Amino acid sequence: MRALIRTPKFRKALSHAFNRAAARKAIYFDTGELTSGTMSPKALEYNVPGGKSVYEEWRDSAIKYDPAAAKALLAEIGLKDTNGDGFLEMADGTPIEVTLDFSANENPTGEHVRKSEFLAKDWNAVGIKTTLNPIPQTAIEDLWRTGKRMTNVAWEVGDGPNHLVYPQWVVPMEDSRWAPLAGNWYLVRGTTREGAEADKDPYERTPPRAAPEAGSPIARLWEIYDQTKIEPDVNKRNKLVWDMIKIHVEDGPFYSGVAANTPRIVLVKKGLSNVPKRDDLALGGFCNPWIHPTPAVYDPETYFFDNPSAH
Repeated sequence: MRALIRTPKFRKALSHAFNRAAARKAIYFDTGELTSGTMSPKALEYNVPGGKSVYEEWRDSAIKYDPAAAKALLAEIGLKDTNGDGFLEMADGTPIEVTLDFSANENPTGEHVRKSEFLAKDWNAVGIKTTLNPIPQTAIEDLWRTGKRMTNVAWEVGDGPNHLVYPQWVVPMEDSRWAPLAGNWYLVRGTTREGAEADKDPYERTPPRAAPEAGSPIARLWEIYDQTKIEPDVNKRNKLVWDMIKIHVEDGPFYSGVAANTPRIVLVKKGLSNVPKRDDLALGGFCNPWIHPTPAVYDPETYFFDNPSAH
């Protein structure tokens, strides 16, 4: 199963099998924009000359809903329904089953569980047996960080000022976002633990970790990311980020999106003035920012009540 998930055509097939438009309509009321899964369109690297086209290429790289193309890709890599049950097996007859793992504490009618329901429906329809798999909250993070979960479906890629302030989404360099075993390997590089436990199974190491194969997408992402850390020229750094995105386009998707840049409601008490609205902000505001301290960056010390005595 690990080898199958590492096959780009398998991941692209799953992406093309997903009817994002239906999910966006039901969950996000047709707001935002359909996406294969990217960083925010408001990131610095997309708002410089040439950047918009880089963003659009990544956003649209595997976005088309095309179940027939998905089935063709799955057949191309040797997956067949050998027992006639409507689901595909590997070439040796091994059943394929994808589990969509999420916290049992997750709201059963919330956006993340509902997205998983759409995913399961669409992937089952092209022959990939898919089930939702709630996991106790006490175990879910440890299982992910140690590489013992198949998927992580409760994430959303947060907004940020650029890709390099919060690079975990673009390059695995820790264990919380994607490819956790590779991320753990990156964490010990250059330390005394880097060469330790080489004779152990990757899952038995402390922390569990595995080095990416030479020339693999992750190895190439690491090489470029390491260059960004010592490149003083901002334009050259932007170009290096674009080079990393090209790997996501050509070898990905490594994670999959639904709708990006969706609006978020901000409640403001009547009479509170000078609170910026979407049209007042150069980029229209940020959606669910993880590292952009909203509303602090919008100068709340300048907000005022038009009738202070009433408040």
